Amino acid sequence: MTFDRSDRPNNNIVVRQEGKVLSTEEVQELLTGKDKSLTRKWLKPADRANGLFVQDIAIDLRRLFSVSLNPLEPEITADVEAQLRKNGWVESENVFGKCLVAPKAIREQWIPAIVDAILDWKITSNQSRTFSLMETLAVTVSENANKVASSIRAKLVGDGEKVMPIIEESLAGVETFVTLPAAGYILTTTESAEALDRARTHLINLLSRFSYENQLSVA
Repeated sequence: MTFDRSDRPNNNIVVRQEGKVLSTEEVQELLTGKDKSLTRKWLKPADRANGLFVQDIAIDLRRLFSVSLNPLEPEITADVEAQLRKNGWVESENVFGKCLVAPKAIREQWIPAIVDAILDWKITSNQSRTFSLMETLAVTVSENANKVASSIRAKLVGDGEKVMPIIEESLAGVETFVTLPAAGYILTTTESAEALDRARTHLINLLSRFSYENQLSVA
């Protein structure tokens, strides 16, 4: 959903394509057979975000910090490749073929930033009428996607018209970090003021200990 503070556009719309101003007939031809509109979309007054939100993120460590050198599916130009090599990127190989891997110094700089970006996730709007912390209630980490889906979930109760949120705090194969505000929404027993700090440390350790340069030998 998007919000826009600007005034509604009037009928005097100028459409340009590659610098050329299109006529009314050309604009109609451009839109023919396509689900497009040149005007802004406005949300109904009742369309407001509310409730508890779950975000799932998958990190493929095999591709993280790696740039493929496959000539049939090039990800970078020859000039970029030369610059990366000059900057210390190391040629290696993973299950996808030959690649360039970011040096350890760069990884140590980027990993904390990646983790912070994951944990600081929130919904933002430029038209919030009331203040909301958008606090994180819980974080779960696992190498098994099915277990992640099971760790934070919802359960239908009663006649199926109500939903009860659930956090599995001791699920095997899952590291769970529950914050103090979670207890105000969900029945929990392991909530902690240091939950997000511990989640950050755990994620940094996971991303740091992977052998990016020697993936095939580890496998």
